[in-house]
Amino acid sequence: MKLEDLSERQQVVVIILVAGLLIFGLWFFLLLPQNRDRKEMESQIRRKRRQLEQKNYLVGEEALVARRRQEANSYLALHGDWRAMAERVSGFTNQAGMADSKVGHIDFKVALFDVRQRLLKKSRDLRIALPHDLGMDEAIDSNEDARRRMLQLRTVEKLVDLALDLKINQLREVDPRDPIEHKGGRNDQPYFEEYPVRIRFYGSLENVYALFQAILEPGRVFAMRRIRVGSAPQAKAGLLEVDAVLSALLFTRNPEELKVAKAAKKQRRGYGGY
Repeated sequence: MKLEDLSERQQVVVIILVAGLLIFGLWFFLLLPQNRDRKEMESQIRRKRRQLEQKNYLVGEEALVARRRQEANSYLALHGDWRAMAERVSGFTNQAGMADSKVGHIDFKVALFDVRQRLLKKSRDLRIALPHDLGMDEAIDSNEDARRRMLQLRTVEKLVDLALDLKINQLREVDPRDPIEHKGGRNDQPYFEEYPVRIRFYGSLENVYALFQAILEPGRVFAMRRIRVGSAPQAKAGLLEVDAVLSALLFTRNPEELKVAKAAKKQRRGYGGY
């Protein structure tokens, strides 16, 4: 069949169909594969760009040097803040030496005797009753850590000194608790120790206010773990009975000695069914 044998309308329809087939053939066999290749190349480029950005390969050398300098300055600032904070809240002077010091059992017993004598004399001068043994037993086992016992003693000494300086009515009880070791970092290393001591005393409301103010002063900072204030017995009418647990802190490591644990990457999970 020839095109001349068809009517004019039929010729137009045939031309349109042929043109449509040619356009579809060009799109399907030529443009569609090229579009698929282009999208695949764009996807590869995006993946490669993300990989390069993660390794900072797309950043210039000057920008990398500036960023490194900024991170170093930030580290020095944080290091200084850590040291200042540790010195501020630590209950012990020369804390690095206290953490690494070697204490013998005889040293502890001699220090305990001296502390008892000094505080008892101070309490007699102020006419404030104290527990006779300050809650510290002079007996120490051969396998017991004398350094920790010495730090307990220094905590008790600081706290009893503080109570006497507040001029309370009577110190009823001093009970040093077991030290608490706080750990952190990648290897779960200890970085500071806590030495809690429980005290019970009779005093006025002004003594309670003064206690809160005094434990924040430099040189005798204590962490308040627990406090209960109630009325004293009838024999001490007009006074309050204060039962508190206060802790002295000792930082045993510097910031550069701690290896910070890396944050675990979050893994995407598919949606589960009901």
